[in-house]
Amino acid sequence: MIQKIINELKKTEWPTGKELIGLTIYTLVLCGIIALAITGLDVVFFEIRDWYINNVNIF
Repeated sequence: MIQKIINELKKTEWPTGKELIGLTIYTLVLCGIIALAITGLDVVFFEIRDWYINNVNIF
């Protein structure tokens, strides 16, 4: 079993340093975009909530 794992790891094509840097930058940029989108939605929903609380009288 362990020998099969070792043989598979030997067949693995690891990324070069240049590819690794490119993929890391791509990942960081994508995470930043997602974080900005979530932050934007959070701000919008808080504004909607605040508007609703201040302008809608339930009682």
